[in-house]
Amino acid sequence: MTRIFRFRNFLLLAFIGIASWIYLTGILAVPFHPDESTQIFMSGDFELFSQKPSALFWQANPTDEIRQRYRLLDPPLTRIWIGFARWVTGQPAMPADWDWSKTWQDNSAAGALPDPGLLQTARLAIGLFFPLTLFFAFRAGKSLGGDLTGWIAMFLTLGNALILLHTRRAMAEGALVMGVFFSLWALTAWRKRLWLSAIPLALAFNAKYSAAPLVLAGIVAILCMSGEKPLPIRQRLIRLAGFLALFGGITLLLNPFLWAHPFQALSAAVTARTDFMAAQSADYFSTDTPLAPSTLLQSLLAMTAQLFFTPPASAEVGNYLPQTQIFIDRYLANPLHSLLRSFAGGGLQLGLVILGLVAVIRGVLSRVKFSQKQNLTLFLFAVFLEFIFMLATTNVAFQRYYLVLVPMVILTSSLGINSLVSIFRSILKHKEGNPTTLAGEQ
Repeated sequence: MTRIFRFRNFLLLAFIGIASWIYLTGILAVPFHPDESTQIFMSGDFELFSQKPSALFWQANPTDEIRQRYRLLDPPLTRIWIGFARWVTGQPAMPADWDWSKTWQDNSAAGALPDPGLLQTARLAIGLFFPLTLFFAFRAGKSLGGDLTGWIAMFLTLGNALILLHTRRAMAEGALVMGVFFSLWALTAWRKRLWLSAIPLALAFNAKYSAAPLVLAGIVAILCMSGEKPLPIRQRLIRLAGFLALFGGITLLLNPFLWAHPFQALSAAVTARTDFMAAQSADYFSTDTPLAPSTLLQSLLAMTAQLFFTPPASAEVGNYLPQTQIFIDRYLANPLHSLLRSFAGGGLQLGLVILGLVAVIRGVLSRVKFSQKQNLTLFLFAVFLEFIFMLATTNVAFQRYYLVLVPMVILTSSLGINSLVSIFRSILKHKEGNPTTLAGEQ
């Protein structure tokens, strides 16, 4: 038994190692996105914190308005991690942020275009999340449907065109996808210490705020899903307090702009995010786009198209396509980079998701083990929350904005494939048990 366990672990680690090597060797082939410059520019906060922490605190009249605006708008995990990678490798911070109102040449002259070495360092820093992404995908799949579901989830993660593009750049999506897989594993498997799920949930939230609904799923899980023997309400509240304290503590630690004047800084952050979304939406709807989520139905169609059918989107707008198109064409020339991104491929993926949802609902309503039923129920609830949240809040249909849903699509598809395998096995067993029928058919 021990030998089998060791062999399975060896296979798992070998797969993750080979898959990660494939993933990382192609990291520089990904077309450049100007938002990578912004993340690398803001990674200068890493050195700034070590030199003068108070420089990162919110100020009513900031000395560096551009940096404070980004601290109010964007979660900090990506820039902190890139800053740490630069510090380890001795790379300097970028002197300027990318200005979308300027030409490519002007941005390059201003120092807003990272040199290849700096870009490689930043991308590799984010790429190091990928082995963990595969591991957490396996663990989350295993907690939902067993070893086979876990293995399928890893294969689908490696072959997902959106993950191969968006998580290989020096942007937030790599940490986000890892954090979501980690959170879903914790929520469905850490039953006895569910309050510790605040750790992966805080990482996902501080990678990108679109992961916020998962935090609500964690709160509901602690209050409502405590095991076969319900815990006293007092004990549940204690666990909830621990969960909130841990989540809040990590979030506060990663956001020094909140330290000096937390309420004013938080209010300023909400205002900045609201104004940004309004301006972004106005710009988006001023252009002729077929994916305009102005109604609930249009939001649903845009989400479905971007998750399953549209080609991998290296750019959201066409400002710099003359400079990047050749790299986009080279990237998409690799069939793996656009795998299943077609009407037929997208339809297949969507069908597997629907089949997986049916399998989850059947599992919730059937007489499976109590712990398994709770896992499936909580997963379904988390998917529902995230789905509704993205429908209600996504004001522009940029493909990378939907990356928070991709781990859920992968896990649901894995459950769908697993159910197909189970049906096929049942048919084989039925035929093996009825040799007369087989003879008659022959």
